[in-house]
Amino acid sequence: MSASVAVQDGFTDLLASAVHDIKNSIGLVLNSAETIADTVVVAREDHEALITLQHEARRVNADLMNLLGLFKLERGSPLVLPDVVDCADMMAELVAYNMPLLAARGIMLDVEECTAEEGYFDRNLVLGVLNSVLNNSFRHAVTTVTIGCAVHEGYTVFSVIDDGPGFPAEVLAADLATPSIGGTHGGSTGLGLYFARRVAELHRHRERCGRVALSNRPGSCFQLYLP
Repeated sequence: MSASVAVQDGFTDLLASAVHDIKNSIGLVLNSAETIADTVVVAREDHEALITLQHEARRVNADLMNLLGLFKLERGSPLVLPDVVDCADMMAELVAYNMPLLAARGIMLDVEECTAEEGYFDRNLVLGVLNSVLNNSFRHAVTTVTIGCAVHEGYTVFSVIDDGPGFPAEVLAADLATPSIGGTHGGSTGLGLYFARRVAELHRHRERCGRVALSNRPGSCFQLYLP
């Protein structure tokens, strides 16, 4: 190994360690904000600021987790560890985690009947992807976000639909192959959608692999297909 490659690898490891440390710190901030929101009575304007803090902390935490996941992939480490998952139980966890924050902004979380009994996927990764999508809807939904889980042509399909302005045309036209500055809602990097696509494609069964589908109905519709 050349000296320059060794230095580059050392810097990459340092960067990954720093990202991990920042993620842990953001996690502490998020836990503290959620504890305050649950236990302390605050003025209306302070409550709104607290809700914004929770939303932004969740968003940053998700981005950092995505970066660490991509780092593992680049180093050849296994990212997806699938197992049998109770889909209804996971949907209930999604609701319990996201409903309070959405409700604080006046957004109703509507849950369709879960018609998929069990799936075979990495529960933590898929839960992280869906939590990130739901947290993103905090900024774009007007009154309602609808989540569902069903079986379609042999795939377990999770969906998140909001009644906001929908995905920009350039997002619907993109292949999500790389993150792109300004490519998603609000001019973000597109890291969340890119990571979701990678997670989906790493779920494979025989000749099929997972995928992400985006559409407008007319609000944004995110669907995660897992074989």
